[in-house]
Amino acid sequence: MPVIYFDMSGRFVDANGAFLRQSQYSRAELEDGELSWQRLTPPEWVEPSERAFAELKRRGATTPYQKEYIRKDGTRWWALFAAKRLSEHLAFEFIIDITARKRAEEALAQSEQRLRSLIDALPSPVWRANAAGHWRWASCQWPELTGQTCEDCVGLGWLDSLCDEDRRAVLAAWQQAGRNEVLQFECRVRDARAQEYRWMQAKAVPMADEEAGRIEWVGTFTDVEEQCRARQALAQSHAELEALVETRTHALQQTVDRLNRETRERKQAEAQLLQSEKLRAVGQLTGGIAHDFNNLLAGINASLELMQLRLNQGKAEEADRYCSLALSSVNRAAALTKRLLTFSRQQPLEPKRVEPSQIIAELEELVRRTVGPKIRVETRLKAANAVHCEPSQLENALLNLAINARDAMPSGGCLTLATDVCELPAEQATELLLDPGRYLCIEVTDSGVGMSEEVRARAFDPFFTTKSIGEGTGLGLSMVYGFTQQSGGQAQINSAPGRGTTVRLFLPFAAAGTLKTGPAEAQPSAQRAQGERILLVEDEAVIREVVSEQLADLGYRVSTAFDGQSALQEVERLGEFDLLISDIGLPGAWSGNRLAEEIRTRMPAVKVLFMTGFAPNESALIEASQAGGAKLLKKPFTLGQLSGCVRQTLDQTGR
Repeated sequence: MPVIYFDMSGRFVDANGAFLRQSQYSRAELEDGELSWQRLTPPEWVEPSERAFAELKRRGATTPYQKEYIRKDGTRWWALFAAKRLSEHLAFEFIIDITARKRAEEALAQSEQRLRSLIDALPSPVWRANAAGHWRWASCQWPELTGQTCEDCVGLGWLDSLCDEDRRAVLAAWQQAGRNEVLQFECRVRDARAQEYRWMQAKAVPMADEEAGRIEWVGTFTDVEEQCRARQALAQSHAELEALVETRTHALQQTVDRLNRETRERKQAEAQLLQSEKLRAVGQLTGGIAHDFNNLLAGINASLELMQLRLNQGKAEEADRYCSLALSSVNRAAALTKRLLTFSRQQPLEPKRVEPSQIIAELEELVRRTVGPKIRVETRLKAANAVHCEPSQLENALLNLAINARDAMPSGGCLTLATDVCELPAEQATELLLDPGRYLCIEVTDSGVGMSEEVRARAFDPFFTTKSIGEGTGLGLSMVYGFTQQSGGQAQINSAPGRGTTVRLFLPFAAAGTLKTGPAEAQPSAQRAQGERILLVEDEAVIREVVSEQLADLGYRVSTAFDGQSALQEVERLGEFDLLISDIGLPGAWSGNRLAEEIRTRMPAVKVLFMTGFAPNESALIEASQAGGAKLLKKPFTLGQLSGCVRQTLDQTGR
């Protein structure tokens, strides 16, 4: 923690090393008497600082206060200050760096402003309320609709804009809504512009405030006046038709004419109802925006926006590259999930034969985007040899090293990624705890600030970091070190202050003919059907539809179901089929495993292929499924992997 000592003129007479590092001044400059709080304080903070200084002189201590200080290079940092007088001429002050917190507060404010702008752009009012129906906030569309001010509608004030006859029913609907249900009701709301009441549909989703231990509702109002009118018109038309049939049976021709006229009116009313149902669906979608907003994938979104921009600019030839970047983001998300499950011991490692030079070449574009334009990226890929490791962990190790290099070059510089074949003599191999011989060496070199010997010696220690709080976890290099050891190799750091850093990864060559370990994957090429019938069970509608179309395109006859119960109904309807493809985690009482067992009791010859995005105890599941003759296909998968795995499952002998 930075600490300074100063006299009653404000001149610094002493400070600890933490303050000197933070302010970027040397001890010589401090001892020369050049530093004071007046010199380090920005102009806009001079007046508050003088008030605090006056308080120190008057009371002997200051109330903790916040302000910015100016570093020697002109940059600023936020801090919390608390001073105490030691004697008539001397005082000291504790300083707590709160820069990260202030940056986070600024980012949060910007995020809230963006969300507020999005809400203000919506066509319907948006509101937030507690579990009892007391509104805490409403968007600008509510005052525009009802004439109420935002202040008047908080609490239960919003009920004043509802028709008197509807208020009791609205509150009853609120009280009956469960904690995990969607709140939905219809009521008449005053339209101040038209001076009338209009039917509106409210729809809200519950949001848990875990810290406060309560439930809040976020919802919207959608105009359904036309839909209600259509319902009334339809009911009236139906009533008139019934009355006509009952009272005019003696005048058949007149009844037929009237019936035709009423039938036309009924069709018109039904058309109006259909249109209003479409509007209602749009309103429901709008109400769900707040719930689904956090599911946006920023990397994929950016790539698609760039793709659209290039297409609008007439640069269609560049669109494929951004499409590849979006697909790469999807693949990296899947690889990251696999890696996280590996760390929790719920996903088996899948090392295979890979060429580091090829991996680096494929990562070069991502590395350039990661380190930014101020850093020049060079590659020197001399080794075409293969190693045996987990490719996603190698990619993450390289990205970790690139990010560390970027942080070591705040003013820019050069980052070099190289591969070569090196011969480790006995002495050097012993130091690295490796056997003497030939290794593939990956070098990541930066021209940054470098490390002291003390820092270099601890760089691979878990949780050791030289970065400020909130800027680093201290796990990056330790994960790189763990990856190289898991792969049978070793990592080494060469660095000196002001001379940059080189990290070397020594990896043993892959044995000739080394193949990927772990469960076998499907072949990448699409393989055609031979007239087989497939029952596909998947609760996710999008996946169910897409996979069904892929299988149909391959020539299979496909029937679908969304859960175990509907699947058994399809079994009764179909009678026989050749292959069951089922997600493992299905809703309801029927899991994928239980469903397969039940169907096999009815059709012992049926083949089974399970799909899963994540399954607890996956290693045990793989063994159990293979023992029962089933195959396992992990999401996400390509068309080639799907077709190959289906073909392998159908072609296997036995069950």
